[in-house]
Amino acid sequence: MSDYFRNKVHHKEIVATFDDVLILPGFTKTYDVDISTKLGKYKFNIPIISAAMDTVTEDEMAIRMALLGGLGVLHRNCSYDKQLKMCKNVKRARSFVIRDVATIDINASILEAKTLMEQEGISGLVVIDSENKVKGILTKRDIPFTEDRVKSGKLIDYMTKDLISIERESSREEALEILYKNRIEKLPIIENGYLKGLITKKDLKPEFPYASIDKEGRLLCALAISPKLPESSEAKNKLKNIDEYVDIFFTDVAEFYKEKDILGVKELMNFLDSDFVLGNIGTYEGAEHLLTKCDFDSDKFIGIKVGMGSGSICSTSIQTGVGAPTLYATAEVADAIQDYNPKMSLIADGGFKNPGDIPKAFSVGASLIMSGHFFAGCTESPGYIDTIQGRKVKVYRGMGSQNARDIGFVSDRYVEGSKLLPEGVSSYLPFVGGLSSVIQTLKQGLKNGMIYAGATSIENMKNVKIGIVSYAGQREARPHDLLDNISYY
Repeated sequence: MSDYFRNKVHHKEIVATFDDVLILPGFTKTYDVDISTKLGKYKFNIPIISAAMDTVTEDEMAIRMALLGGLGVLHRNCSYDKQLKMCKNVKRARSFVIRDVATIDINASILEAKTLMEQEGISGLVVIDSENKVKGILTKRDIPFTEDRVKSGKLIDYMTKDLISIERESSREEALEILYKNRIEKLPIIENGYLKGLITKKDLKPEFPYASIDKEGRLLCALAISPKLPESSEAKNKLKNIDEYVDIFFTDVAEFYKEKDILGVKELMNFLDSDFVLGNIGTYEGAEHLLTKCDFDSDKFIGIKVGMGSGSICSTSIQTGVGAPTLYATAEVADAIQDYNPKMSLIADGGFKNPGDIPKAFSVGASLIMSGHFFAGCTESPGYIDTIQGRKVKVYRGMGSQNARDIGFVSDRYVEGSKLLPEGVSSYLPFVGGLSSVIQTLKQGLKNGMIYAGATSIENMKNVKIGIVSYAGQREARPHDLLDNISYY
């Protein structure tokens, strides 16, 4: 069996992490590098995922991550109803044809229509009658300006009745031509009077050419999930409804290498249609077990997520004495994947502090990386911007922190029933502004690292050399021997 990746970070049984290694320079032939990657059948133009944490990824973050070419995994520390709403919002955000179209009854009031649009975060509603046949469309432009008319007005008096529609099999170019010719922004697909979908102007614009999309042009949606099938029929029905909008479920436990979790996920795979990424694990043996002894559905099992105790707000290793730093775990699991299923994707999760940590993860076998720390301070992360000592900040908390556990929706992410031992902390991160600039910085760090290492793709990065760095070498790698509080320009 191969020990290729593990040998890179094992040195007299040292459990190495990012600060312990450096990629060695390689021969650079070109500056043209490809950072795209795959997770199962899904392609991503940037190999970066935002973590399933309630201070990191809700629908706004997930939408923006997908638009920029990555993926955001929605957290599950909330009700099934909220999870469903977030998933719907992701799928509705961008698509060539919207299938799940928001509608309203023709007898409704303008106030009801306005309220519904605000609640759903949309700019228009298709109007239907009691037989579900299309009668018109109402957009924000049709809503009267005066408060009195909003309160007393009837929808039927303000909606557009003479609809311009399009056939189901029409092309993107045909849709754009009709929208432009008629100076409209929404184009319903109607067959025999019934609504079959909706095309909007914004979804046809090539504004985000590298977006992560499904075969219908909708953004890819990922959601964290418990490793066990719910017991009640009501919960099962809600989860099945959520499944319609999810492309990939990520099992959400600190340590997945447990018989109970494995058996639970097998039930989930039989019950749900979406694909699965399983984790977290941290060793060759754990990966070997998942790949050879569990008999998971090979079509649905598309990735393994690795790392335990590495996150900046995670205290699992301190509280329990057990852990697997992300770089070490990645090398361990990459070797098992190479031995048993080279097509399996590997997600290195947690412990990233600097852009330069990302190429290090790919050098030991990762397919993608996942982080919460990079993104919790962004505009798109949940929560409000606070000010502490004159600095703008946002809350960042571990899912094992007491604050996160007190919400009460996630009881099985850590050892079930263990409520008195927090395995995470709550703190603040500097507010860093919009996600786009953060992603740009991370992309540039990755690309430059690949260029210096002489690699032209994520796959090539697996062949670069790395070395263990002494403590003195770690200090030397950072800015040093400078006077404090003095800048030279």
